[in-house]
Amino acid sequence: MTDLGEVKIFGTLEGDDRSLKLDEISILAKPEVIRDLGVFLINAAYEMDSNDAEHVHLQDSMSNFSYENHVDVIAINQDKVKLLGGSS
Repeated sequence: MTDLGEVKIFGTLEGDDRSLKLDEISILAKPEVIRDLGVFLINAAYEMDSNDAEHVHLQDSMSNFSYENHVDVIAINQDKVKLLGGSS
């Protein structure tokens, strides 16, 4: 793995939309779901590089997404979002 550089992780509590800075995250899922999340992150990075995307939502790539059964993962382009520590 290459040097990650600066990475910030944010999250919200269930039922609350206030963003909290997190020290770590734990993903409780089956191995195939974790692989799918990895594919989502790779594709999100591609969208950021190719289409200048500011952010990409996991929920937008899932046909069966529901807030009752899933959490949304939002990949944010640090170069685009100053609020969360980007350079722009």
